[in-house]
Amino acid sequence: MMSNQNTLELVSLEVNGHSFTTAAEDRISVADVLREKMDLTGTHLGCEQGVCGACTVEINGVPSRSCITFAKSCQGAKVRTIEGYDDDPIMAALRDAFSEHHALQCGFCTPGMLVSSYDIVKRGEASTEEQVRVALSGNLCRCTGYQGIVNAVMSVLSRRDEFIITPSPEPASQSQYKGELPLFERTTGKVDTVVKSTAGEGGDNSIVEKVKLSHSEGEVWSLLRDVEQVIPCVPGATLLEHKGEQLKIQMEASFGAISAKFQGDGRFIFDDEQHEGRFEGEGKDARSGSGAKGTLHFHLIPDGDNSCWLELEASWEVSGALSQFSRGGLIKSFASAITRMFVNNLAKRLKGEAIDPSKGAKLSLIQLIWAVLSGWFKR
Repeated sequence: MMSNQNTLELVSLEVNGHSFTTAAEDRISVADVLREKMDLTGTHLGCEQGVCGACTVEINGVPSRSCITFAKSCQGAKVRTIEGYDDDPIMAALRDAFSEHHALQCGFCTPGMLVSSYDIVKRGEASTEEQVRVALSGNLCRCTGYQGIVNAVMSVLSRRDEFIITPSPEPASQSQYKGELPLFERTTGKVDTVVKSTAGEGGDNSIVEKVKLSHSEGEVWSLLRDVEQVIPCVPGATLLEHKGEQLKIQMEASFGAISAKFQGDGRFIFDDEQHEGRFEGEGKDARSGSGAKGTLHFHLIPDGDNSCWLELEASWEVSGALSQFSRGGLIKSFASAITRMFVNNLAKRLKGEAIDPSKGAKLSLIQLIWAVLSGWFKR
């Protein structure tokens, strides 16, 4: 009989500019802390699976699903709920626009919808109705038919210059916000040496896979060292540029109605003596505003002369519309499926077989579901 591993731990957050510390179990979400321990009931709970977006709040400046974000994973984070925008000019304009354009009926989705809309206006990257619809695709409404919501956001976007000061052109300058907007530090995840992490063994956004390959350690390592051969083995990935350790990569994926094409920077680090390495990358989908970053640690373990074990440890973070797919069990199943697809492609390369580029050009939901089901049946 398995024992209950839930333990209490003190978690400190900065919520709407105020420090708050509470004891939280492993399973307690940020939404639970906000509603039950801080009485901030403006954060609504709908599906509790990260799909509907009603629970959306800002965590370190990024719209996030609070129902599937564990409080323990947000130690020291800055959280902003719908109650934290009272003196914010953009949010005031959005609230007025939602009323004027009849963008709410029952109001259940409205707090999360407003937080996502605020992010759209603040970033200013959407300018058309289609772009606004895509950016809001992670927030569901069962009442309005969405047109009123889109009209409200478009009306505030048209007045964006009233809230954002664009300084005189300077190469590195950014828009300055007239309201009170906290600055958030963002880590790049860069490392200078190859260090094997063990976070994947317990982290909610990480997996560890170990597979056996019927090839020698040296043969497999020679392939892994060849970045231009390895990247096409990753489902949906395309290598755009390669200069030393630095890479520019495109990752295209389709999850039902949401399609994303991430472009970003990456870096490969190798340790030829230990036969291990690390890949780090982060990118953004310009169309939906979704962001993703992750790391992959790989390590070869010899198993006789003609076989070896490939140990893969992956961790990731998703924000924006695609974060609705970040539910722990779902994203882990998908990540595990992608890993198996990657290993199968590596095996083909090792046998000298070609990989059909059309099948890897875009990672689809159908591919993932089939790979997940295949893995379940095999287990």
